[in-house]
Amino acid sequence: MAEENSSAAGSSSRAQRNIKEKHRRTHMKDLISQLASLIPSSSKLSMPEILDEATSYITHLQKNKESLERRRALLKEEDHYEPTVMNITTSGSTLEVNLICGSNRNFMFHEIISVLEEGAAEVINVTQFNSGDRVIFSVLSKVHFRPTQAEAVNSRIGVETERVQERLKELIL
Repeated sequence: MAEENSSAAGSSSRAQRNIKEKHRRTHMKDLISQLASLIPSSSKLSMPEILDEATSYITHLQKNKESLERRRALLKEEDHYEPTVMNITTSGSTLEVNLICGSNRNFMFHEIISVLEEGAAEVINVTQFNSGDRVIFSVLSKVHFRPTQAEAVNSRIGVETERVQERLKELIL
């Protein structure tokens, strides 16, 4: 009777092992099938080919990710995607400077005012507007002339505008 129980227990444990092995194989087959669906492949591959293909695809994706992260870091550091725009207009003795730049630009606004004052302009109004990562400055000034220069007002404004614009470009751009 002991031998019967022993042989019944042995066949029972063997059946359990067979069932466990069958479940393990089914589970592995499902995992391989899921893996095969994730890799770009045009043909049906064997299990070792799927594993090789998945390994190389993962390596490719990691390199691509690192490349994109480096590019993103470079774009964050550089200011080339936010160019500074400057526009200077004159009307009579009025000189208006409009400046649009990134908020991360490092220049002192008082330097812009100094350049205008050196160009014989009196600042009348200054407006600053922040819009996200951009800053818009508008400076309205009046150009003053000495009495001896009154007859050359138009040519003086042209010369001052060019000189002021050159100095502002040196300062900002």
